[in-house]
Amino acid sequence: MKYAYILFLFILWSKTFGQSYSGLFTDNFSGIHNTIINPGSLADSRTKWELNLFSINSIASTDYTPLTLGNITSFIENDSFDSLERLASDTNNFLINLDVLGPSIQFSLNEKNGLALFTRIRAIGNINNINGTLFESVYDGFANQDFDFVANNMDFTTHAWAEIGLSYGSILLQKKYHRLKGGISLKYLLGGGAIQGSSTQLNGQYDSSIEELSLNGDLSYAFSATETEGDVDYFDNLSSGYGFDFGVVYEFRTPSSLAPSNGDNPRGFNQYKLRMGLSFLDIGKITYRNTESSTYQINATFAAQDLEEDFISAIEDQVVPQTLVNDQAWKLPATINLNVDYWLTKQWYLNLNINQGLLDMNATFNNNPLNLITLTPRYESRIFGAYLPISNSKLSGTSIGLGLRLGPLLIGSGSLFSNLGNNAQLADIFLGLKIPVYHKKKSKDFKSKKQ
Repeated sequence: MKYAYILFLFILWSKTFGQSYSGLFTDNFSGIHNTIINPGSLADSRTKWELNLFSINSIASTDYTPLTLGNITSFIENDSFDSLERLASDTNNFLINLDVLGPSIQFSLNEKNGLALFTRIRAIGNINNINGTLFESVYDGFANQDFDFVANNMDFTTHAWAEIGLSYGSILLQKKYHRLKGGISLKYLLGGGAIQGSSTQLNGQYDSSIEELSLNGDLSYAFSATETEGDVDYFDNLSSGYGFDFGVVYEFRTPSSLAPSNGDNPRGFNQYKLRMGLSFLDIGKITYRNTESSTYQINATFAAQDLEEDFISAIEDQVVPQTLVNDQAWKLPATINLNVDYWLTKQWYLNLNINQGLLDMNATFNNNPLNLITLTPRYESRIFGAYLPISNSKLSGTSIGLGLRLGPLLIGSGSLFSNLGNNAQLADIFLGLKIPVYHKKKSKDFKSKKQ
């Protein structure tokens, strides 16, 4: 296996580079994209029914190299970091997240209840606390200069899986100025494969005169797929699992926020002055049968060329591992999401979203999302929506993007304007096509009820 983890991460980056659907999910007319962030939004939705044909969102974040438009283009063209500015340290971090929302449908059952069925393919990869010089040497080749490194609590995990989900949302409490909604998504998971590596401590010294790297420390490695004589069967050990999301949404209404729907169909209008949502996402796991886990205690010297070709195989040639075969569970990237939306005036809103992972970053056999705080001014109407997400996290720094909803077309990036600058640490893009049908503003049914 030719250092499959690193290659898999950057294949995703180079093909799709790029928080899911940044800005878009705050829109009251975003339908199922709102539901996958908080299933409580499904109740009393502006969407009568909606068919999502496809949507794709991808994100990359790192403190190893600036994710400027020029650097991204250069990397895609050359598949190399050689020409890029590099900020190598003992604790570099990488995150890749790919989210494909396949054919999905959402519809209102009645005034209080909604239902959705969705399909989704996802992949997420993390590298935490890796020495940047070691990383670039293995990926791009060892340079003609000596170096020493220390890596503590290094961890790398990639996991890919598919989901089939059923979401239900309902109004739990309804009074004149207050409304409480809740929802849940139940998900059947099909695991596509996972890789896990970790090290509590790994030290090294590279001697460029003889092109050899001396390593001392520990390394643990597990791979869910079957590998026979160098060939990997990624589909030999497909495993299933279950997961769920749940959330609540509270709306505070005032006479002025209720006024636009007076005399018309209230389901065709936003009626809140302030909306607050809280959701717990990706609670669950997938267990892969007969996973082989190996632990290496390393104190040896390796040829640089062997490490470049296949890092794990080069170590196995000189170090006998302790190997264990058992059923191993990989946890989903469990997340808590807090969303606050405020109606400013007419069709203008201001949104604050906080996305925080619930799992220990240094724990094994799990992934972590990008912990983002995002402030999004937006304009929304039934046909058109525009979003200006301004986000910040420890890894990605501050990013500014732009998103648009033009009828059935969705397009945007949470980092567009930042990528045009010099210091971006986030690259994000989304694109989608759907068929939405919204509740009419004027309804004979509602008029007849009032008469």
